[in-house]
Amino acid sequence: MGKLLFRLALLVGKCVYGIIKILPGISGTTWPGGFACMIKKDFVSCFTFKPDTKIVMVTGTSGKTTTTGMLAQLIKSDGKTICTNAVGANMGRGVATALIRSSKLNGYVDVDYVVLEVDERYIPLVSKQIKPDIILVTNVLKDQSQRNGEPGVIMNKIKNAITPDVHLILNRDEPNCASFGLREGDEPTGGASYYGVAGEAAEAINDNKFTVASSCPVCSRAIKYEYENLLNIGKFKCTACELKSPDEATVVAADKEKNTINVGDESFKVKYISTDFLYCYASMIAFARHEGISHDSIQKSIKEFKIQSGRVEKMTAGGKTINYLRIKQETPVTLQSAINVTSSDKKEKIIVLDLCEVVDFIPNYTGVYYSYDCDFGKIVNDSVVRYICMSETVCYDEAIRLVLEGVSPDNITIMPTRNYDELLKELMKYDCNNVYLLTWMHSYYDCLNSVKKFGK
Repeated sequence: MGKLLFRLALLVGKCVYGIIKILPGISGTTWPGGFACMIKKDFVSCFTFKPDTKIVMVTGTSGKTTTTGMLAQLIKSDGKTICTNAVGANMGRGVATALIRSSKLNGYVDVDYVVLEVDERYIPLVSKQIKPDIILVTNVLKDQSQRNGEPGVIMNKIKNAITPDVHLILNRDEPNCASFGLREGDEPTGGASYYGVAGEAAEAINDNKFTVASSCPVCSRAIKYEYENLLNIGKFKCTACELKSPDEATVVAADKEKNTINVGDESFKVKYISTDFLYCYASMIAFARHEGISHDSIQKSIKEFKIQSGRVEKMTAGGKTINYLRIKQETPVTLQSAINVTSSDKKEKIIVLDLCEVVDFIPNYTGVYYSYDCDFGKIVNDSVVRYICMSETVCYDEAIRLVLEGVSPDNITIMPTRNYDELLKELMKYDCNNVYLLTWMHSYYDCLNSVKKFGK
């Protein structure tokens, strides 16, 4: 009876997927799996694979989608077949949809690799239905606190998915992530690989009074960084216990003048050179080394990989270049990354902060407390012609954060709106043509539509 119910659920899922493919403007990355899982709750556990198929899960706070996309491209460039959900549908229904798309009518998935981005809250549930051979963890940081609580809650969920025979690929520069290598319980047989990004010790000096330091996930004492590449991510050592960045790791060093990355004696030409991308490259190369994938296949995959639209984009309106930097709302590290990119441009610029309320569930959350974890001092200098704080709910909170950092209120424009038509009108008041827009993940198409309308 169970097999018949699975076949029925799979048939329904494939029919839904087929309908969605011919409907314009609908992505439907979770609908097929959603309907199938309604018919059979353990739907994902019923798929079958080749004996040598590798099941890989990518999880963590930030960088999951890009890392999954890089792994998928790497596997394709190496001539292997793959089933993946590399479009960001990373909960149970998204995983089910990926399997529906790749399976035969009997539920057999004939591929070399199944690479799944899995939401960190859902990985214990997904891993019970489909057992991973490899788990790659990007980082475990403060994120959506009204939903996730503190990082320790997420760490426990990920630990529940780690069995002794799973091979771990871990960010050596993030203390929570690196601590997974200190496994408890049964003697681990799967082993662990580590990756990181080289930095300079001078970067560790940060006297910003709002920046929050991280504590050791093992003993709760202070973490000391030799350098920080991103917010609370860098080569570290606990001041009290044995936890530290492992020396044996795939460490990427960037040559920004040549647009290359170096890993030991190997060198790769890359498209994206910002620090968050360097960590994605490092994780991908660590995976390639574990799987025995060649230098040529790695280089080919880097060349062919394309980032999803709407994350880092340039738009032009009225002679002004708008550098659109997408952040994940309530995740300080992604806001800090956007701040770092903005501050690296030394030319005159206008900076627009467009932070929004979080609408995951009622009551909607309107705090910007996560911005106090970030170093806004990097964008407080004479190169900024104007700061614009726009939002229907938190524009004044944004402005207060800038004032506390030392920005004069006279240099701040407050716009209590999320209407990008109004923003473009405001931008035309200034001679500066270089604009940085720091905003959340769902604003891209609104902004793009306003730019297109303005052009007409």
